Amino acid sequence: MTEVDDVRTRLLAAIPRLTPTGLRVAHVIRDDPTGAAQLTVNELAERASTSTSAVVRLAKALGYEGYPQLRLALAATSKHDGSPVFATDINADDPLAKVLYKLTAFETEGMVATADLADPSTMAAVVEALAHARRVELIGIGASGLVAMDMAQKLTRIGMWCGACTSEDDAIVRGSLLEAGDVVIAFSHSGETAGVVDAIEHAAGRRATTVAVTAGAQSRLARAATHTVLVAGREDGFRSAAMASRMSQLLIVDALYVGVLQRRPSAAAALRRTYDAVADRRSSRPVRRAL
Repeated sequence: MTEVDDVRTRLLAAIPRLTPTGLRVAHVIRDDPTGAAQLTVNELAERASTSTSAVVRLAKALGYEGYPQLRLALAATSKHDGSPVFATDINADDPLAKVLYKLTAFETEGMVATADLADPSTMAAVVEALAHARRVELIGIGASGLVAMDMAQKLTRIGMWCGACTSEDDAIVRGSLLEAGDVVIAFSHSGETAGVVDAIEHAAGRRATTVAVTAGAQSRLARAATHTVLVAGREDGFRSAAMASRMSQLLIVDALYVGVLQRRPSAAAALRRTYDAVADRRSSRPVRRAL
């Protein structure tokens, strides 16, 4: 990982848990990292309309010893190839072509940061639990519900018994019915959705393996789960936090799915059978002629 990539990854990972004053400093750095590297701690604090102590706290939250170390890391961005390290937010008057470019940059940032954040040993443990699971429940509310349904569809195609919960009440009910040997994976950007946390806690009480996929490293969901897979994804004025994290969550889903395919001998055969069954049905449909 380059030093530029490291600053970006740390900043993207930290944004969901920063205080309002820390966010102001983070936004100044994100929008102009090379320019921020030229500022003293007092100048950066002034530009962010906050105190020097807030700047120092942000540096430490990003894993640096202090602002001088963060400033040195930011200085490396001046050696970048000239393209922006952090894409700016979408503006109301941006033409659609520019919106598409910025969205691509946002998603790329988030997915690269997620690949860096995801702990290999945690991912391996989750794959192992899924490979031997009696039943799998996927939980997600709102945009995260789309991710839960995507994973449920993938696992069903390889012969696993699973379901997707997209309402808080349903999630709590299903969580309370799980047992040892079952796995529940909860998707939540903030990690603070009450019904999702309650469902994980009920499942943990029943000795099921619980997994959190979240950007909230210190969230209630992360603290309650057996395993926590961290994802990145920042929001802007035109995208909610849940939308911003969806592609990062889907990246984790695909990685876990491939891991299970590799781990379960029967998975590849089940995938082939389901593919053939769908293909046979399509080939047997009568051809309709246009009038």
